[in-house]
Amino acid sequence: MSTPSKEVKPHKPLPPPNSDFYQLAETLPPEDLATLKQVRSFMEDKVAPIINKYWVEDSFPFEILPAFKELNIGGLGMQGYGCRGGSALLTGLVAMEMARTDVSITTFFDVHSGLAMLSIY
Repeated sequence: MSTPSKEVKPHKPLPPPNSDFYQLAETLPPEDLATLKQVRSFMEDKVAPIINKYWVEDSFPFEILPAFKELNIGGLGMQGYGCRGGSALLTGLVAMEMARTDVSITTFFDVHSGLAMLSIY
């Protein structure tokens, strides 16, 4: 006795991840939104293609640091001392954007900006 075969439907691709459930990024001023998009692009273009190798090797991708510096997000949320300023919302959304791709880079950012620079600030 044979069972009728079911027709297999091709699955739709998943939508891109969106962790901004309340669409808070839409409340940012245009220059802050541009920063957020710049961080997303950096994470997708520079970090995502290489990060798995570093997880396997239990190491850090030091070669991305010059490009990371160009983002000019060190000290985000702090005014003066060469820091660019910005709101707490922007700082949180930048961290969330980084974590979409790799949490180890987010940790690096948070320790550098939050723990080190904020303590000095």
